[in-house]
Amino acid sequence: MAENWVDERDKAILETIYFCENCNIVLEPGDKEVERHKKELPHHKMRKVFILRCGNCGNIVTDSHAQYSPERNQFWCKNCIAETGVQNFHTI
Repeated sequence: MAENWVDERDKAILETIYFCENCNIVLEPGDKEVERHKKELPHHKMRKVFILRCGNCGNIVTDSHAQYSPERNQFWCKNCIAETGVQNFHTI
């Protein structure tokens, strides 16, 4: 595997955001609300969400709608995995 595999994988991660499932809001890193949620609202369910680019079709998806293949060193959206098949996705 290439030595720059981490850099290649990280290129697919376009943005990181937070989502509060209780408030149903999206928060950007550095937003005052993120700190407020951590300190004052620890019972709220906060999720870190990655915005990714599919390595196969190029569509923009969230990490919950994608999967990472260490064999390919790429994130693929679930649509591409369904079309290709899971076995083919995990082989080169």
